[in-house]
Amino acid sequence: MKKLTSIAVSLILAVVLGSMLASDLYIPVQEEQERPLAIVRRFKPQVELASGDKEFILDLTENLGEQLFNGDTLSTDEKGYALVVFMDNTVAKVKPESMLIVQGESFADSKISNRRINLESGEVFMEVEPLGSGTFEVATSRSLASVKGTRFGTRSYGYVWVQEGQVDVTATNSGQTVSLFERMFAEVDENGNSVQSGTLTEEELSNLGEGFDELDEDLIERTIILRFRDANGQIREIPVNIFEKGN
Repeated sequence: MKKLTSIAVSLILAVVLGSMLASDLYIPVQEEQERPLAIVRRFKPQVELASGDKEFILDLTENLGEQLFNGDTLSTDEKGYALVVFMDNTVAKVKPESMLIVQGESFADSKISNRRINLESGEVFMEVEPLGSGTFEVATSRSLASVKGTRFGTRSYGYVWVQEGQVDVTATNSGQTVSLFERMFAEVDENGNSVQSGTLTEEELSNLGEGFDELDEDLIERTIILRFRDANGQIREIPVNIFEKGN
């Protein structure tokens, strides 16, 4: 009798488990997948991406919206431009002959947004959304620019200029920090020891901004959906607007 009861219980448990597996009640525990830090929203004519052990040239027909993860490197040639959009809508406009490495983390349940661009060569212009409890940094071999919401440019030799908002510029070797505001600039010496700062004229500010609007015209907007699976196994979607050339 006990043996029959044991068999019956086992059969009932098997049926119940099978029903749970076939229904939405059973959600297997899955490790959260890393989300991209940013996407390459626009580029021309030739941009190279290095991700892990892969290196490839971005193609306009296949790579609009190409995802960038922690440690990925983006490079432009002598005629190349790129526009990179981070998940918090911060925008990086990249000029020719530039190389940058994106760093940070982006998870579904993260409440803090920490991002960094290591600018190895060239020049970028940043439009950083207000971050609240997070940081956005642009680092060169000489300088570190820290912001929470502003529009500013950085060159790889430690030159920083501000169009709008505030940027704190730190010399990497000495730790000297200078706060810049609208129409101000700073330059860190080649040893990363001292910071010189000053005010820009309207003409100087305009000249510094030349070329960064190269990807702003003659483009058609469309939306792509980025999908990832969170820690509960649920599919989440992030709509991202990208721009491509019309016919």
